[in-house]
Amino acid sequence: MKKAELLAPAGNMEALKAAVAGGADAVYLGGQNFSARAQAGNFSHEELTEAVRYCHIHDVSVYVTMNTLVYEEEMEAAEREVRFLYQIGVDALLIQDLGLFHWIRTCFPEFPLHCSTQMHIHNPAGTEVMRNAGAARVVLARETPIEIVRECCRKGIEIETFVYGALCISYSGQCLMSAVTKGRSGNRGVCAQCCRLRYRWNDGTASIDDPRGQYLLSPRDLNVLEELPVLLEAGVASLKIEGRMKRPEYVYLVTRTFREAIDAYYSGRQYHLSEKRNEELMLLFNRGFTKGHLFHDSFAERMSPFRPNHMGLREGVVEEQKDGRILVRLEAPLYQHDGLRVLCADKDVGVTAVRIYENGLLVSEAQKGSHVWLVCPDPVKKGSILVRTTDSRLNQRIADAVSRGPEKIPVRIFYQAKVGEPMSIRISDGCGREASVKTEELCQKARTAPLSAEQIAESLKKAGDTPFTVQEVQGTAENIFLPVKSINDARRRAFLKLEDLRAVRRMPAKEQPYQMTPVKSTLNHRLIAEISKAEQICDPRFFYVSEAVTDPDVHAKTPVVDETCAAENPLEDAAISQIGDLGRPLRNVTAAVSFNCTNSYSIAWLLSRPGVNAAVLSSEMKDSQVDAAIQAFASRYGFVPNVLRLVYGRRPLMLIKGGLQDSMRKIPYLEDIHAEKFPLVYNEFGSLCKVMEPSPMKLTAGRASGIYLILTDETADQAKAIEEETADEELHERI
Repeated sequence: MKKAELLAPAGNMEALKAAVAGGADAVYLGGQNFSARAQAGNFSHEELTEAVRYCHIHDVSVYVTMNTLVYEEEMEAAEREVRFLYQIGVDALLIQDLGLFHWIRTCFPEFPLHCSTQMHIHNPAGTEVMRNAGAARVVLARETPIEIVRECCRKGIEIETFVYGALCISYSGQCLMSAVTKGRSGNRGVCAQCCRLRYRWNDGTASIDDPRGQYLLSPRDLNVLEELPVLLEAGVASLKIEGRMKRPEYVYLVTRTFREAIDAYYSGRQYHLSEKRNEELMLLFNRGFTKGHLFHDSFAERMSPFRPNHMGLREGVVEEQKDGRILVRLEAPLYQHDGLRVLCADKDVGVTAVRIYENGLLVSEAQKGSHVWLVCPDPVKKGSILVRTTDSRLNQRIADAVSRGPEKIPVRIFYQAKVGEPMSIRISDGCGREASVKTEELCQKARTAPLSAEQIAESLKKAGDTPFTVQEVQGTAENIFLPVKSINDARRRAFLKLEDLRAVRRMPAKEQPYQMTPVKSTLNHRLIAEISKAEQICDPRFFYVSEAVTDPDVHAKTPVVDETCAAENPLEDAAISQIGDLGRPLRNVTAAVSFNCTNSYSIAWLLSRPGVNAAVLSSEMKDSQVDAAIQAFASRYGFVPNVLRLVYGRRPLMLIKGGLQDSMRKIPYLEDIHAEKFPLVYNEFGSLCKVMEPSPMKLTAGRASGIYLILTDETADQAKAIEEETADEELHERI
């Protein structure tokens, strides 16, 4: 059995070194562009080069995230970035954009590509499609249950799953909430985390407070440490820890914990998380823990409506406030410089235990059961809960562990010394890499005391601050003398040469010329309307599609979420919604807006799929970006592509598996702090909730070949007016 990889996050160089010290097999990180965590520290080109060298020397893989959508005007910059990453030896790229994926696969066929969770692959069919497209790995959607994970693992491609850290409430790659409400696109790396904001319910006439809390979209953090054996036996190739925005201490301890658990599994031992380690993990960051959809946790077990941020550990209760200080009876030990928070109804109050007073004396620590005074100038109420959010001693212990670095690499040294020749030194790391050097000076015949084997070994064993430790020194030297300085110099050169050998994993091949010949076809459906009710069929000029409406005049639209996508079922004259559909026998289908098509290369890739006749462009695109993509396509391939643009409709802003409410009564609206109401629409099984746009969006078609409408709650009269108006405008523009 191939040992599963432990994959850790690195938002900056400090976190990267913490991950390596913690025992990661691989790290994932972002450059300063095209990363879905634009707010992380991320890495400059110089830092990326250093990171790859450091990790490879320690036998750790480096994966770089280029997991955002790319607009046409950015493609040249993205291509330059790929060339740079390929040349410095990055082990793989994580990609969301289908066009960028297609370009890299064509021009750099040896560069391993991982399908980011932003690509929205959540079923075996999608896994197989991307395997056939040349992907090396698929990062499954966090919502994918273990049963589907097992099936995906049988498709002959590496499967990566998240095992710890923050969860998105919506399927990744399909969330428009931040883009629409805050102007910050999650698909572009600048998500405003709308899921961590306050909301209320609304029944259509009045707001309703939820007794559980105000953060109705905020999930707990994932933690499936106890289920590792199940994942490993399912065949998961990579276990991913979330956290490129987290501190190095968090990265180290989470990585170290999973390293211990994985190693225990492969050595046939059971791993038991100690109470102390569990508390340490919770102190570093937690919103409460869940096993998520991966292991079928209920709605209540997945969500944390009480608080959206770090919950820490309960430290005590405020008993009194006086003169800018609070009196607390401790329920756990407290140490100087620990970080604390008083939980308040409106806004929590942060406190640092810089000064701890017990019995009138200033102390550096206090034990459980003690009454202590802490400086807190902000007003808080008696009875408020005090939680500890950082532990100064724990952070120092972790900092010390990280500073010691990863385990040293064991090497063996072999030497040979003969009079009249330089001493030859060979260092082997036992993994097939050997560095050989010779001393600058020649060995001389010893006049009095020759160098002994012990003296030579003592000099050669000095590894200093290198990543190596010398296990054994062997060699022969017959009655020679050589200055120790010369031996030391050769040893240093040999270690550096071995570092260089370990740092290089792949010699880059020459870039291949871009090749793609999309098939030119007739656009059969220039006007498409996606409807939710049969009475919205009003204009014979439209081609109607729907997931739910059964009518002879309505064609199929596949669901965006379909865990059991039947790859063998053919589709004709339909709209498809997710990557798994591309594995089906298709004829004259349109790739819907959920494919996130944003550039000429993604258009080309989709239109080159057998049976795909047209594609709907991303609704996040501006007019100029639409025009640029179409113009670039026409210039490169010699014809105008069949692309449509969404010009009207309420878009699904979030797709939430399992819904938002655990009661049978479905409240129809979610309301934000600005009293904006978001309709909640459930599928027929109640297994998926769509958080809809408050009001329909309206755009112009621009240079697109056709238009696409989304009709949701519009009446027959409203639908008729919308269809007639948009159809007339479209035909007028074409004339």
